[in-house]
Amino acid sequence: MNFSRRTLSTILCISFAALLGNSALAHEKMESKGECKHSWSKKDGYAAHFDKRMSALQTSLQLTPSQEASWTEFSNKLKPVKIDRPEHQDWKDLSTPDRLDRRLDQMKSHEKEMADHTAAVRTFYDTLTQDQKKIFDKHFQPHHSNSYDKK
Repeated sequence: MNFSRRTLSTILCISFAALLGNSALAHEKMESKGECKHSWSKKDGYAAHFDKRMSALQTSLQLTPSQEASWTEFSNKLKPVKIDRPEHQDWKDLSTPDRLDRRLDQMKSHEKEMADHTAAVRTFYDTLTQDQKKIFDKHFQPHHSNSYDKK
């Protein structure tokens, strides 16, 4: 194919304009909503999302009366809590090593939370029957496009 300079220039200009237009529209959409469309991203939406999923799990498991106490303990330990996130202004004046120290502290806090959740899941999981364990495992399967079973 033999393109003239003018044709090539026109194609490049149109492509560049389309790219900029998409970028501007995407930015406008993000600014206008301020959040994604997932129900758990809305104010208090995560707690409602959590309650709905836990209710569905409890119904699916068909717990026996002897398992109800461990269910209550399990669900209370996994209940979402509001995390105090530091303001960006607080971070703006920090040096890079201080910001990294704060990030490291946050990671340690998240790791402790995850360890507590893991212990709660293990304790509850041990009270389940084999059939209930299969239901529980299926309920907590990844449902995103980057699931673990893809290679």
